[in-house]
Amino acid sequence: MPKPFRTTVKQPGVYEGVGLHSGEITRLTFLPADCGEGIVFFRHGGSRDDRSAVRASLENVIDTSLAVTLGGDTPGQMQLQTVEHLLYALFVLGITDVAIEVEGGTEIPIADGSAGPFIRCLQALELHHYAEKVQPLVVTRPVSVTDGERYLVAMPAPAFQVSYYIDYPHPLLKNQAVQLAYDDVTFVETIGFARTFGFMKDVEYLRSRGLAQGGSADNAVIYMPDGTTMNEFRFARESVYHKILDLIGDLALIGRPIQGHVLGARGGHALDVAFGKKLVQAFG
Repeated sequence: MPKPFRTTVKQPGVYEGVGLHSGEITRLTFLPADCGEGIVFFRHGGSRDDRSAVRASLENVIDTSLAVTLGGDTPGQMQLQTVEHLLYALFVLGITDVAIEVEGGTEIPIADGSAGPFIRCLQALELHHYAEKVQPLVVTRPVSVTDGERYLVAMPAPAFQVSYYIDYPHPLLKNQAVQLAYDDVTFVETIGFARTFGFMKDVEYLRSRGLAQGGSADNAVIYMPDGTTMNEFRFARESVYHKILDLIGDLALIGRPIQGHVLGARGGHALDVAFGKKLVQAFG
């Protein structure tokens, strides 16, 4: 699991890029935060203490249809879409406390479709570890959520590990499975750089609805109708790796690392968030 102490960045840093669905340019400024402050997003020109600011938490998830969107019930509270790749980067680096100023758009940049660019940006800022430890969420009995053939299960285990299975109607996405025990090298340098993926027919449909305006072969693996891909893989099982990235990014909204074995099949953001809430209800 990530480092056991609460952690923030030592100095400010900036990342700027285009949103996958909106096509808008968003500029993120990462700022040091106090111990226990958590991950807080706020608008440019405001402050982390504004009523419009939003904290990264399961309670603040307001939509999971295309990505995870954060918001709240307070009038004027900001909404921020596609947070999962950034949350993954923060999680695997052990960053628990950071204030993030958002300028321009309302969507976290898609970058290259992975968490890698965020990981590199945050690594360059250096980290400060507080004395306070982060207590893991310990799985002591089986817990699951299901939706037809889709499921997520947590089982007791001495450390975090994940098993994942995907099966899509494309010859390059049939019956892929992977099981991984957590280690920094694999989850930072491999899983962290696995790109999002989609099917060409879905890309065309989304664009017809005014979505996926920032999507391209530069930030996604695109599966073609003829059984090929538009671009090359970074890893042999890149797409199942990316499903793990999304799952961990979504579960990072718990605010604590998980001690247990998570098994998933054909999941998605809605199932991930429901699973996270069930874990918190079961184990606190």
